Amino acid sequence: MESGGPPRPRVSRETRLLFTTALVAIVALWVLARVRFPDQPATPNPVPQLLTQFVDRAEFEDLAVEVAGLESRLASSLVVLEFAQDVLPALRIHDDVVVALLPTADRVAGAQSAGDSVVLARDPASGLAVIRVPPAPAPALPLWSPPRMRYPRYLLVSDVSRQGTSLRPVFVGSLYPATNLRWSESIWAVPAQTDLPRGAFVFTNDGALAGLAIEHERRPAILPAEAVIRLAERLLREGAPVAGWLGIEVQELTAPIASVAGARSGVVVTWVDPQGAATEKLGVADVIETIGDEVVASVEQWEARLARLGAGDSLVLGVRRRGEPVEIELTAADGPPAPVETDLLGLTMRTVPGVGLEIVRVEPRSAAARAGVEVGDIVTLIGEVERPTPAQVTRAFQAAPDDRPILMGVTRGDRHIVLALGS
Repeated sequence: MESGGPPRPRVSRETRLLFTTALVAIVALWVLARVRFPDQPATPNPVPQLLTQFVDRAEFEDLAVEVAGLESRLASSLVVLEFAQDVLPALRIHDDVVVALLPTADRVAGAQSAGDSVVLARDPASGLAVIRVPPAPAPALPLWSPPRMRYPRYLLVSDVSRQGTSLRPVFVGSLYPATNLRWSESIWAVPAQTDLPRGAFVFTNDGALAGLAIEHERRPAILPAEAVIRLAERLLREGAPVAGWLGIEVQELTAPIASVAGARSGVVVTWVDPQGAATEKLGVADVIETIGDEVVASVEQWEARLARLGAGDSLVLGVRRRGEPVEIELTAADGPPAPVETDLLGLTMRTVPGVGLEIVRVEPRSAAARAGVEVGDIVTLIGEVERPTPAQVTRAFQAAPDDRPILMGVTRGDRHIVLALGS
């Protein structure tokens, strides 16, 4: 007897076996997911989210735990250094010696010690210094060398405050080998937006020392770990060289000045110290084009070259003076004369229309310097005189009793400050 309907399609045994196997596998995966992740809520339909349950979620807590563990491991190696009113990071390389990148030389002068810390030697070109501190165990740190330079990675950077040290992760897109005149070692340049504060120490996520954060062409860079230790040990062994001094200040050569001076490149002399080696040899508006056979391209290059100049070293400058080339030979002195504390006011002032009285220069060790007056301050009061002229400031200071300072009000940026100006 024939059926009234169309014949039903026949499903092969292999197909049925395949579907059965797939169903069993899905159920097994769902069961395993519930065992592996019991804290995740079960879904009524396990198929859509089944595989995602096997992906472990990335959590910031894990990174925080890892950083906290490294902070405890590196706590004895990182030191907070209070120096010249700054809080700086330092790295312990011996039980009683740390290495740090100190401020510029003018801020270091007269502050060779801070509390229990004493500067043993400072490289005048780079600012790298070795400093004696109270002893503590100094564990040896592994030094990191990147297997690949142009490769993105996370590194950890030291942050310091008066309360202690901490580490934070920083993304570094790539490392580029570079040279810098202030350092006698190769460095690693990094992308300009990288958050590497000058003087911070840089570590890998497993606690190896990567290097020291420095500046290169006004951008962040890293001095490799091996170079940091090598330069620090050299300073300990040999001491810092006696820096030479010429007594010259310069500025960048702009196009208008270049056209008047007839120079293509160089730096412009803005001031010559009367007690320096260049007095009566160089003058304001001279353009220094070369040092020996080396062309001077920027102020940074000039300063880096002079920072490597030792006391007693001689150099020949190629100078453009009123369009004419001149050769000048100079011998560096062993530093500027030590400033002598005086009872003089020590201020150079000018009246700025619509603004007031502006401080242009403050002589070192003068009464104004001791009071804390700074270049750029706007004087709003001297004694009982508001908005004084330069002459009124000078007269008020001279008329003040020796044992009674006179009050000076100044505006500094967006702050208003009162200073005690006395002899």
